[in-house]
Amino acid sequence: MKDLIWDIAKSGEETLENTELQSIEEPKELFIARGVSLEAKDSTYKINKFVDNKIALDVKEKGAIKISDTVFNYSKSYKSKTIDLKRLIDWATSKKLSEDDIENLVALCGSTFVPKLRGLDAVAEKKGMDKQLARDTFIEKVWDEEPKLQVIKTSNDTAPVWAKGLKEMERRK
Repeated sequence: MKDLIWDIAKSGEETLENTELQSIEEPKELFIARGVSLEAKDSTYKINKFVDNKIALDVKEKGAIKISDTVFNYSKSYKSKTIDLKRLIDWATSKKLSEDDIENLVALCGSTFVPKLRGLDAVAEKKGMDKQLARDTFIEKVWDEEPKLQVIKTSNDTAPVWAKGLKEMERRK
């Protein structure tokens, strides 16, 4: 079964009607084929992640590189996290809500709610507070531990000019 799935994967068949898989009718055999396919998908994901991490570490140290029509660049990524959601709601509503009302809003938004930065900036400005101070007070950046590989297709109109200008195997520090 593994060989069959591998052969189909290598062939690049878009439709599976003309493959040996079409002739399998038994649910148990189909279950096995499904399991093999999921294993392959998981392995492919792990291989891609491993390779991406290695490329990310390389470009972090040596600079972005162009290979074919793709530029690989390193970026340090992060996620925003609300420090204290109840305090944020209390501040945004000028302390006009009861504890129950705040709890209800937290239940509706979810405890992992992160406000839109522009929205937070607008409320801060309306209240006469410095935007950056509001961001620093209510939101923290949680930096990813793994390197983040940025893959830029230079053929895309949205590709940065610097990426389009790189020559094959040229690096940008």
